Amino acid sequence: MAEGKGRGNGNGNGKRRIWEFQSFTICRLLGLSLNEKGLKRIFKDLKLKHGNLLSAEFEMHQELVQICQTQNQHAKRVEKMLEKQFAPYKKCAGISDPEKICEFLEGKEGAESSLKDVPLSALIWFAARNGNRGENKGKAIEKRIFTAVHMKEHQALRFCDDLSRKLPGGKAAEDVVDELRTALESNERLLRNCKRLDQKKEELISEREAIKADKIQLVQELEAQKRLNERLRKKIEELGGEAAFEQIEAMKVEMELLREEIKRLNKENTELIKMSAVTASNFNFTRRKGMKMAEATGDNLAASACNCNDNSKLGKGMEIGPLLKGVRVAYVGGVESLESCYKEMAESFGCLFCYHCGHCERRKRAIESLVEKNDVIFCPVDINSHNACRMIKEACKQRSKPYYFLRSSGLSALKKGLVNFASQVCV
Repeated sequence: MAEGKGRGNGNGNGKRRIWEFQSFTICRLLGLSLNEKGLKRIFKDLKLKHGNLLSAEFEMHQELVQICQTQNQHAKRVEKMLEKQFAPYKKCAGISDPEKICEFLEGKEGAESSLKDVPLSALIWFAARNGNRGENKGKAIEKRIFTAVHMKEHQALRFCDDLSRKLPGGKAAEDVVDELRTALESNERLLRNCKRLDQKKEELISEREAIKADKIQLVQELEAQKRLNERLRKKIEELGGEAAFEQIEAMKVEMELLREEIKRLNKENTELIKMSAVTASNFNFTRRKGMKMAEATGDNLAASACNCNDNSKLGKGMEIGPLLKGVRVAYVGGVESLESCYKEMAESFGCLFCYHCGHCERRKRAIESLVEKNDVIFCPVDINSHNACRMIKEACKQRSKPYYFLRSSGLSALKKGLVNFASQVCV
């Protein structure tokens, strides 16, 4: 193919333009970059018209090579298209050095290995574009490219010839290359899937090992639980077996009954405290007139009860001692260690004293006997048996005996109770 004419001097950016290339370089560059489909597309983009003579791929290729040998708008468009096509390879190592590209194409030892992933058309493009160190230098680079590519063309033709003769069904070499490319892509997908499956396999193996460890731990815990159950079974048998559970249930029921009883007794205790200030109105020594008199002289009685050893008086010329002399006083509950003090306090008023601790071992009969034998009953509510208080209340009401529920077990409370009782018996 003849060399083109009318070449320019470049665009001033240090790189050679496509119309400055040798004709064989343009031919190889376009032939490797564009197939029949690409040629038709670029003819359409350039709005080039052709008749039947230009319908063949060779004729379109030849026409495009002739267009690119001179500086024109179509050549600039083709150059721009090739720059865009080869832009992804700009940063590849050695791609900007024409010498390294030539050495790689010539198959020299130690050539740049990273260029093996760059298409041959891109190598020709960058070698020719960057071969700008003098006109002769650029032509020398293109000559080396032509020589190396020409020998590769011979190898490719031999390969295609052998391949076309051995392929079944008369398949074209390009079809085989497309199938190989598809197979490679499929192989890459399979490799990625295989890698994911291997990773999943490792995860499943890890999960299986973890499950085994958990199983061993569960077996050990189960054995420990069995041993514990065996010990509990033996203990239950020692406690009476199934009967022990029945006893426990019975005890629970009894506890509920006791709780109800405690609630009832607490309620009664509250009532007893409220009634501690209320005295029996129907005592054989009590008269209505005396009660009114006690209200009139209450202040004097409270003042005269401050000293238990004094001769206490109810009013002017009226002493407590003679009124309570010989009266049988019973004290139920309180502090047992203060029994002697309680007695001394009662005797200071001239009373006969009887003490009961408040325990009801002999049940109701003991309380009834105590009430029958005494004239008045004093019962502190802070330290006492609830049953004793209830029984005293019932026995006193049945026998019309006066009774006093004291708020505390102290001596002052007993003294005050005696004074109040004395005020009741005044005539």
